[in-house]
Amino acid sequence: MPHILVEGTIALEELARRHAPFTARAGSAIVKCDRFYLETGGRTALLETLVSDASHTQRFFVRLQARDDGVMVRCEPLTDPEKSPGVKRALALVASRVRDACGGRYGVTNLADYLVPPAPDDAAGGGGR
Repeated sequence: MPHILVEGTIALEELARRHAPFTARAGSAIVKCDRFYLETGGRTALLETLVSDASHTQRFFVRLQARDDGVMVRCEPLTDPEKSPGVKRALALVASRVRDACGGRYGVTNLADYLVPPAPDDAAGGGGR
C-alpha cells in the first residue's frame, strides 16, 4: 500500500482549519482534492480526492492517520483505487501540503520518486521544525 509518513508535531484539527480545496496537474494526471472530513476523536481524517489520468478517472479518499511521530498519508483501504502514477502523485501532493502546514519532514515512504521537494527556503532550514 503506498504511503508517506510526515514527521513532526501535527494536529489534524489544524490541518482541517487550514484546508482549502485544490486542483493540480501532475504530468498527464489531474488531481483534485476537495472535502476534508475529520473523525470525531481527531486522530483520523479523510480527504475526498479525484484523479484523472490516461482517460481513467478514480474517486477515492486519502487517509490521514495521526501517530506519535507525525501523520501517515495513504489511500483509505475501503475505497482502494488502482495505484496508478496519478494516485501516487495525489498522495505526494497531500503529504507536501501536510509538511508545509506543520513544518515537518518526510519520513518512511515507498513513494520517494513522487515526493514534492521542499521549497528552496524550506530546504535551507527556513521552514523546518
